[in-house]
Amino acid sequence: MVPFIRFGHVFGLFTCNSLKGFAIFMRAWDNPEIAYLVEIAIEGESQGKGYGHHLMLQSLLHLKNDGISTVVLTVDPDNSRARHIYYDKFGFEFVEYRKNEYGQGRDRLFLRLGLEKWTQ
Repeated sequence: MVPFIRFGHVFGLFTCNSLKGFAIFMRAWDNPEIAYLVEIAIEGESQGKGYGHHLMLQSLLHLKNDGISTVVLTVDPDNSRARHIYYDKFGFEFVEYRKNEYGQGRDRLFLRLGLEKWTQ
């Protein structure tokens, strides 16, 4: 966790003093204005209640205010729920499809969001 905190951003979502989710972003080594979403997760019983949307929204606003110009992420092409959230709710754009990116049969879509003109 230390490298993520030192070279990136870690956000936690708490309700009633209980951690409900987290998001981890890492700055690009060669361009510190780009951040990669490494992981975002909401605990099982808290899913479907808008916590993930709130966590992502607040994370993106913080990153934008911190000088990040672009956020990049990968998503499983078969994860229609995540794709809907990234495309339709936040405005991420398709960059490319990479077959077997995470190993045999583990394809990924690469998405990008420019924060300079992004408003929510």
